[in-house]
Amino acid sequence: MLTNNLRQAPDARRAYTSMEKLLYPKRIAVLGATERVGAPAGIAFRNLLDAGWRGNIFPVHPSAEIVFGVPAFRKLADLPVPVDCVVIGLAADKVVSAIDEAADAGIGAAVVLASGFAELGSEGRKRQAALVAAAERGGMAVCGPNCLGLINVGARIPLYAAENWNSAPKGRLALLSHSGSGAITLSATGRLGFSHVVSSGNSAVCDLAEYLEFLADDEQTGAAALFLETIRDPAAFERAMEAMHTAGKPVVCLRIGRSSAGAAASAAHTGTLVGSNDAFDAFFRRTGVIAVDDMDELIEASCLVTGLRVRAPGNGVGLINCSGGEVAHACDIAETIGLSFPPLADTTTRELAAVLPAFATPGNPLDVTGAVFADRTMYPAALKAFAGDPSVGFLAVVQDAPAGLSEEGATSYRRIAEDVAEFARSTPELPVAFISNLSGTVHPHVRQPLDEAGVPVLTGTRAALKAVLNVVSGGRPVAASEGLSARPRLSTQPEWIMRLKTGRRFSEHEAKAFLRDHGIPTTREILATSEDECTAAAAKLDYPVVLKIASEDLPHKTEVGGVALHLTSEAEVRDAFGRIMASVGKHAPKARIDGVLVQEMIGDSIEAIVGLARHHPFGLAVVVGSGGIMVELLRDAALGLPPLSNHDARGLVDRTRLATLLDGFRGAAPADRKALETILTAVSDIALAYGEWIEALDLNPVAVLQDGQGACVLDALIVPVGQRR
Repeated sequence: MLTNNLRQAPDARRAYTSMEKLLYPKRIAVLGATERVGAPAGIAFRNLLDAGWRGNIFPVHPSAEIVFGVPAFRKLADLPVPVDCVVIGLAADKVVSAIDEAADAGIGAAVVLASGFAELGSEGRKRQAALVAAAERGGMAVCGPNCLGLINVGARIPLYAAENWNSAPKGRLALLSHSGSGAITLSATGRLGFSHVVSSGNSAVCDLAEYLEFLADDEQTGAAALFLETIRDPAAFERAMEAMHTAGKPVVCLRIGRSSAGAAASAAHTGTLVGSNDAFDAFFRRTGVIAVDDMDELIEASCLVTGLRVRAPGNGVGLINCSGGEVAHACDIAETIGLSFPPLADTTTRELAAVLPAFATPGNPLDVTGAVFADRTMYPAALKAFAGDPSVGFLAVVQDAPAGLSEEGATSYRRIAEDVAEFARSTPELPVAFISNLSGTVHPHVRQPLDEAGVPVLTGTRAALKAVLNVVSGGRPVAASEGLSARPRLSTQPEWIMRLKTGRRFSEHEAKAFLRDHGIPTTREILATSEDECTAAAAKLDYPVVLKIASEDLPHKTEVGGVALHLTSEAEVRDAFGRIMASVGKHAPKARIDGVLVQEMIGDSIEAIVGLARHHPFGLAVVVGSGGIMVELLRDAALGLPPLSNHDARGLVDRTRLATLLDGFRGAAPADRKALETILTAVSDIALAYGEWIEALDLNPVAVLQDGQGACVLDALIVPVGQRR
């Protein structure tokens, strides 16, 4: 409970933490407080006065005696009583000494408003590192720098340098934003109510993970919305999400800057198949973040998660409207976003047929027709029928009621809203939302009974249905990985660590030796340096064979004519050797040549690509997709983050078009998916064991044979960290 704008005294069994001093301070100092127009510290101080904090806030200024009618102090050490948090409104070059001064005064938290830190380049990064070090020495929680600050809306504590702090209504949603403008915009939509609004800026000391971990135990907060630029510490963020899920608090996230592709080694196909956004998506799936694509989706999803009384028990969505055209429109949008509507049980369709007019077609989605406006029993009966269907775990009522309707025109729609409100009260176990196809405001006469019953009202077909999809199918952490704990952790081999530390790119022959030493099957092959050695190797391996140029300088051999396939005789081998050496000499005269690899020719198979690509901030990610020479044209790939279980590997393959081929396309025999998935988990283990030294890895192609016959790596590339030519 909150009294006098302050959180109740913390439980005697726990400390009054630095994060609590930041979000629930009892006394506050404003360093640099001034009456100068537009000064951030002056705005923050005036906001606190407006919020009723006179007597518990202290302006600190080297020369001013009075600030907005409040006696000022020359320095923090002069304050008459201890304070919990200081708002620092000084120039960037004075901030570090101010943090030290605050720590010496026993202050546990600070809000740093100034810009001029890591956002400005190398000098700014040095200044920010000094700020972090000072805060760590003092054990302080710090919001910022380069931020607007934060508002505890429920307790009316605006440590905030924007004048519109009071436009954020009280509610259950915590808004955490790296962007100050994002915080201002989203807190003033009029659609959402907030427990806290945080503009964290550079998040040098406390990032969104630290706020989430605190808010998981915050009584005011029921959910969180993130306006996020990046994740600086994935492990901390994952721990915070675990805490939020344990508390039953959903997290919705809009990540900005997704159009920038992730950097990866240029030699590796896997680096070009997926971008950093794929890695973030994989991380959000694993941690149960509800990821959205724009501000509209963020608003609708936030309205939904804060408005629902219960979470959807299943993935089945039922949709009801009284217009065939609008049902069709909703179906069109649903198909583009991947939302499907399960068919109803026979008992449900019979129940609907008994109450609907003869010209209506019972089904999901359902057009109850305009007859509901004449028969007030029809809509409640249809809602009841949906509630009893075993495949429906969420009910979306789509009904337009724009604000421009006259009071008389809105009356009919209000009756539907009243029916939905009464249904929600009587059937609390089934989540229900009211959706307007239009993104504008719903008529207040229609909205009133819905608000009174606690029914979420969403606007805009695409954003609203996407919110429904995200809530019913996401927002939960991936279950404990099946079989992961039973699989022993891969041990590193000292000789391979030493080789990787050289920074030289691996030849194919060497890369395959590494793979075999770590349990991944590869082709049988022999390195030869002459025609005679090639023919001897071919005879030993048995025909047909493949010849490939062996050079760590030539990762893409086909581009220089360095590959010959389906060689069935000694004469063909000798001819191929000559052609390869001549072609490579022409196209890559400076390449270092180790010889020619003579490999067994693998029969009919489906070609896949498996690899590792580095994506900041998560490290190495596992990639799988359709392989071979068409890999970049098809661009069919899925990405997952280690560790991968067998279940995770199956899910990755399922997200690609490759899965259709593996399962037997157009009468073809199924391929050995399990063998491919085993290679995926082995590559995931390699990423965990050798991630410090491997920049990228490509297994392309991986030949997946018929079911039960296994899979085999035909070509391999390993790029060490900091590779040297």
